[in-house]
Amino acid sequence: MKRLLLFVPVLFFSLLVISCGDKDKDQTPEPTAKSKILVNYPWRMSAVTDLSGKAIPDTQWGTDTKYILKMDIQFQSNATVKALDQGSSQVLNGGTWYLINEEKALDIKIIGFSGEFGLEELTSSKMRLKSKMPVNGVEQEAIMVFQPVIK
Repeated sequence: MKRLLLFVPVLFFSLLVISCGDKDKDQTPEPTAKSKILVNYPWRMSAVTDLSGKAIPDTQWGTDTKYILKMDIQFQSNATVKALDQGSSQVLNGGTWYLINEEKALDIKIIGFSGEFGLEELTSSKMRLKSKMPVNGVEQEAIMVFQPVIK
């Protein structure tokens, strides 16, 4: 009888340890609302503005910024991103993307379009990314405005 009484606490403790195991270990995290918006459509840059919202003419943009104007940026749910030619939809470049800093920034790694961009606005109809870029040869903070490409 004494042996049985010693066995009961051991059995109880064993069941407790087994039931407290990590049940979420094999589950993949659900995409956030912002990541769902990003992957819905490719995005096309429509304008560059200063921080007050005033449009900066494309004649004042740097070469890299002008190059982005010719691409559609397609975010995919597997954290890959593709830069597509607007006319032919051929992949020009690719890389990765991640929402970081509590989804307040977008980390993009594509040749010619890499860095951490402040996510100023993201809705199903507009994305605004804040970054430092050359304007009239001077590095300054500006906002790249993107619209979804609906085909």
